[in-house]
Amino acid sequence: MRMTRLISLTTALGCAALAAACGGGDPDPTSTPVPPAPAATPTPGAPAPQPTAAPTPTAMAPGATRAPATATPTPRPTATPLPGFDADEHFGNRRIVINVGFSPGGGYDTFARLMGRYLPKHLPGSPSFVVRNIPGGGGERVFRATLSDPEPDGLTIGVAHPRFFKRELVGTDVDDLDPDTVRIIGTASAVSTTNAMYAFRDFATSWEDVVALGRPITVGGTAPGDSGGIAAAFIELIGGPIKNVYGYGGSADIAAAFDRREVDITNRGSPDTARSLFPEWVENQQIAPLFRWGADPADDREFFEYVTRDLGAEIPPHLFDIIELTDSQKALFQVTETINDKMSRLFITHPDTPEHIYQIWLEAFRKTASDPDFLAAAALEGREVGYAGPEEIVQVLADGAAALQDAELREGFIILAGVD
Repeated sequence: MRMTRLISLTTALGCAALAAACGGGDPDPTSTPVPPAPAATPTPGAPAPQPTAAPTPTAMAPGATRAPATATPTPRPTATPLPGFDADEHFGNRRIVINVGFSPGGGYDTFARLMGRYLPKHLPGSPSFVVRNIPGGGGERVFRATLSDPEPDGLTIGVAHPRFFKRELVGTDVDDLDPDTVRIIGTASAVSTTNAMYAFRDFATSWEDVVALGRPITVGGTAPGDSGGIAAAFIELIGGPIKNVYGYGGSADIAAAFDRREVDITNRGSPDTARSLFPEWVENQQIAPLFRWGADPADDREFFEYVTRDLGAEIPPHLFDIIELTDSQKALFQVTETINDKMSRLFITHPDTPEHIYQIWLEAFRKTASDPDFLAAAALEGREVGYAGPEEIVQVLADGAAALQDAELREGFIILAGVD
C-alpha cells in the first residue's frame, strides 16, 4: 500500500507545482503585525545562492560536500496579466497573514517576519503583513489555517516544515496535505551550513565525555522529524546514547529548556540562535560543540570563527567519526539531510489560489529573497539566505522518492521522518 502511494507520488512530483490542504484542530493563534522595512540603506549582502537539485545519496567522507546534480531545470513561469484584474487594487490596503506553526523567536518565526517586512516592496499595492504564531503538532497546525479555512485569494500564506512532506514521501497521509497540488511559493532557507550539538562546558566538552557518563543524554525537539534534531534522532535510531524529548513549541522553547538544564545537549547553541536568545552562552563561553554534521567547516567561515574565536573551542569531529556506521546508515542520514536543507521554512499558499495571483507571489518572493535590504536584515539576525523555487523543491522530492525505493533506507527514513 505504501509502495503504491510512493510510486504514484514520484510520478506526480515530476510534473508541475504542488498544492496542499490542511490538518489539525483550530488553535488559538497569536497575531503580530510586521513593521514596515526601515528607510535606512543597509550594507548590501551577497546575492542569494541558487540551490541545486538533490543528488542520489551515496556514502561520502565525513564533512565532504556533494557534487551538484545535473537535472534539467524547469523554466520559471511568468505572470500573465488577467483582463480586468487590478493587482494593485487586489493587494493594496489589505492585510496579508503569514501563519507560522511554531512559537515566536525561532528560525521559522524570524524568516516569516523578515519576509513580512520586505515582501511589500515587491507585491503590487504594498500590502501590510501580520505574523500569526500557531504552535502545536510539530508545525502541523499551520495547514488548516493556511490551506483550508481562508479564501483562496492570495492573502494568506504559511511556512511549512519539511517533516510533513517527508511523511508523504513514504505513503503516510498528513491530514489534508496533498503534495501534488499545494501551491509552493518557495524558501529563502535552502542552504547547507555546518551544524553541531552543544553542551554546557560543566556538563561535557566532547563526545567522549558524553559516553563516559554511561547513560543516555537528553535532547529537546518539537516533534519526531524535527530537521534541526536530525543528528540526535539518527543516533538514537542506531542505538546510541541519546534520548529525544519532544513536545516543545519551537527553537526558543528548546533553547530555554537547555538553559535551565531540562535537557542535556542541543543544536540550538548555533550562532544565530545563541546570539539572539541567550548571548551570555557566547559572551561567557559557556557552551562547547560535541560533534558536527552538514557543510565542511572549511566552507562555513561563520561556524569556524564562531567555534574557535567566540566559543574558544576546537572544531568538533563529524558525526560519522564519533560512532561506527555502515554505508547504508550513512546514506540514510545523507538523503534525510538533503531534503531538510533544501525544504526548510517552505512558504505555501492555498491550493485553489488563482494562477495569476500565484504567479505574482512567485515573482515577489523570488525578488525579495535577493533584495539587498532583505539580505542585510537577515545577516543582522544571523540568518543565511538561499532561494529555492517550486521547480527545485519538486526535484528534491522526486530525487528523494527515487532514493527511497531502497527498502532498508526507506525503513530508516520512516523513523527519522517521524512517521507513526
